[in-house]
Amino acid sequence: MTCMSPSCFASRRGLTLLELVVVLTILAVLSTVAVRSLEPIADQARYEQTQVVLNDLRMAIAGVSNVRGQNSLNFATGYALDTGALPSSLDDLLNLPVGIVDRTLYTFDSDRDSTNDVTLTSGWNGPYLQLGAGSSAILDGWGAAPLLSVASGDLTIGSLGSDGDSLAPEEGYQKDLAVTIQQIEYLSAIVFRLYHIDSLNGSRIDPSPTGTQQLGVLFYAVNATGGTDGSVAEQLIVINNLGSFEYRRPNTLVGTTAARAILWDDTNSNAVLDIGETILKKSIVHYPIVTPRMDTRVEMELR
Repeated sequence: MTCMSPSCFASRRGLTLLELVVVLTILAVLSTVAVRSLEPIADQARYEQTQVVLNDLRMAIAGVSNVRGQNSLNFATGYALDTGALPSSLDDLLNLPVGIVDRTLYTFDSDRDSTNDVTLTSGWNGPYLQLGAGSSAILDGWGAAPLLSVASGDLTIGSLGSDGDSLAPEEGYQKDLAVTIQQIEYLSAIVFRLYHIDSLNGSRIDPSPTGTQQLGVLFYAVNATGGTDGSVAEQLIVINNLGSFEYRRPNTLVGTTAARAILWDDTNSNAVLDIGETILKKSIVHYPIVTPRMDTRVEMELR
């Protein structure tokens, strides 16, 4: 039966103002505790996101190589390998920089017979990173743009951590994060060794130029002659007519190159393959893949 008496209504009264304040205070304390307990989880997520961003930037710039068998390498190229330069800003990875060529196919006539026989590609091949939906810039987990700095050819990509600076104390998630691309990861050396082939038995022998004859290697690579725009250029490397018949080219960009050994009649003895001078012997066109942290050797047979 329903109670309609005043005593029943009195027993059903609501919270007093004091009780309401106490309840709200308890809820506020619980909310603060909950938020603070989640902060380490959020910071850990931002830290891990920053690690991913820095590693993605490293791969976008330096590329990555995977060995497939003893003598086969497959290169996933990056900005430095495509252009022969390090990015001056993060925007270089997203948009074609001024002074750098776009991806281009280059052809050359290495034996001067009016037929192109060397083919290589180079140039900016970006964007090298794909931004997430709604993103317009490359940012770390704390919403700041990573920093680029170059010293002695090494590129460091860094984040200033949760505090956004490098000032002490640098503890926990306040610590700066960084990855470094060393120069030896994108520049290496290639060694050419020239041979003649004995016409009697087909064996390898040392070359024996006479008179005005001169040995050389026509080498094709990104910025081979000192350029900075990322295009493929031809470089004539003169090989000493005496000695080891070997030449080591340092500071060669990692990746695919091309080369042909020649013996030509250097009629004016200026160590230049001038127009009209005759190539007497030549090797096939080699496409050596220059690998990081080790010399790449190319043995070339003049026939």
